[in-house]
Amino acid sequence: MFTAARSYFLAALTAVALCLVPVPASAQVYIQDIPRGGNLEISGGVLWMPGSDLGTASAEETRNPGTGTGPFVLFQTDSRTDAAPGVQGKLGVYLSRSVSIEGGALFARPDLSTRLTGDAESAPELTATETLTRIVVDGSVLFHLTGVSFAGGRGIPFVSAGAGYLRDLHEKNEVAETGHELHVGGGIHYWFGQGKHRAGVRADVAISRRSGGADAIDTTRTIPVIAGAFAYLF
Repeated sequence: MFTAARSYFLAALTAVALCLVPVPASAQVYIQDIPRGGNLEISGGVLWMPGSDLGTASAEETRNPGTGTGPFVLFQTDSRTDAAPGVQGKLGVYLSRSVSIEGGALFARPDLSTRLTGDAESAPELTATETLTRIVVDGSVLFHLTGVSFAGGRGIPFVSAGAGYLRDLHEKNEVAETGHELHVGGGIHYWFGQGKHRAGVRADVAISRRSGGADAIDTTRTIPVIAGAFAYLF
């Protein structure tokens, strides 16, 4: 019994001694606190936007004297864009672990339908359809909620807000219409690996409030945007 007790005691002393021996830096496992200030992020992926009504407009001309008051309406138009997928890319820089700024570009080709009604000469109703080329260039500020990260810090939610420039090109790019947009939203980053340079995925949901562009009249519309992307941190 004494021999067994002595063996256990020596084993315990050996374990304590090993814990007190310094481990070479090359043998240590070091998980960096990423992202942090100075990191750059590049991402690219796909998005989806629902259709939206673009409003109603009237084609009018001045009446001849004595034929009544107000403009003479030749016909009316009702326009809308259909839901469409798109692609986007973003480039961001982290000012700190919790704050980053980024710029991005969005490209989509939604169909635009315009319905002509109320023709002054009783012509039949007609619906004309074309495909727009829609480009949005924007900038955003992101606030990363590091206090509620998950999966060992790999998953980090964020909220974002920003503004952008909208440009709609009609078929054959012969007519361009411009506008602007404001957006707020949020999402999640999920990073893989443990090094300074990391790949990851990103999901965004935003509400974009837009004016201008291919509107039939000067209206403001609100459009949800859902996006998913691959990201790389360096």
